[in-house]
Amino acid sequence: MKKVGVVLDAIAGIVLNILDIIVLGFLLHRVARLIVPLFSFGRVQVEDIYASGTGFNWLGLKRQEDGRLLLNSDMSMVAAALFWVLCLIAYLAVTRGF
Repeated sequence: MKKVGVVLDAIAGIVLNILDIIVLGFLLHRVARLIVPLFSFGRVQVEDIYASGTGFNWLGLKRQEDGRLLLNSDMSMVAAALFWVLCLIAYLAVTRGF
């Protein structure tokens, strides 16, 4: 019985890792690549998803040679998650009348 539990635990871990890669890695990063330049009027760009850049400050920003700012991939996912939370709050405010 313990072997079945270990196998199910391993399968669940693999499935959750795949969902993590798909949801956090792909969807949030793609949303961030759309909304960050839109809301910053093109002054901030998002780093590639698997880039391992250095020199970012604590906000995840780094100035490029052309004067634009580059947002770290991890912080871009935080920005996209914040965007979806704000969309949910706006939806609830409109439909529930908060």
